[in-house]
Amino acid sequence: MWRRALIIILILAGAALIASPFLKEGLIGFLSAKYNTEKLTATQLAKNNQRDAPYDFSKIQPPSFFETVKASAHVNSKAMIGQIQIKRLGIKLPILKGTTSANLLAGATTMRPDQRMGEGNYPLAGHHMRRENLLFGPLMRTKIGDQIMITNLKKDYVYKVVSKKIVSESEGAVIDQTKDKRITLVTCDKPTRTPKRLVIIGKMVRATNH
Repeated sequence: MWRRALIIILILAGAALIASPFLKEGLIGFLSAKYNTEKLTATQLAKNNQRDAPYDFSKIQPPSFFETVKASAHVNSKAMIGQIQIKRLGIKLPILKGTTSANLLAGATTMRPDQRMGEGNYPLAGHHMRRENLLFGPLMRTKIGDQIMITNLKKDYVYKVVSKKIVSESEGAVIDQTKDKRITLVTCDKPTRTPKRLVIIGKMVRATNH
């Protein structure tokens, strides 16, 4: 009897292990879609942007299934401050204030407490998942000249990609403030733990009312 029970347990454990990557990515896809369609106003986003937020860059590494389940309970719409869209790549994600495990499951996250849309360097982080159409995975297909749009529902800011490079995770200067108006997108260079980061830089071409 105990042998049969052990076999059943091992089979169930194996099935769970095989299914966990699919369940994890399904949950992440659900979260990014849910918070991307959250009905918030420009006033609400501006209020959210006034809130303090934590920044933990170690969380940029791909999360495990259990980390995903645990962090998903802490995703909060009060962290939402805008949206990023790259039409050619099919990217349309909420922007959340603060780099945390929970925020990274739902969309792109800010990387400095002092950053402001349309002013200087506006860096955003996002996960690179095995399913390449999730979160910042499509950035691997970025081409020079692609357009990136971010909005806070009051203003739309459009940037043109001018640089695509792989750097060390320790190269923090890429998110520093700059005199020119740019956007910097940061993600892992592959969907597994890695010391390298893909960095996309775009220069602002226009800002218009939403």
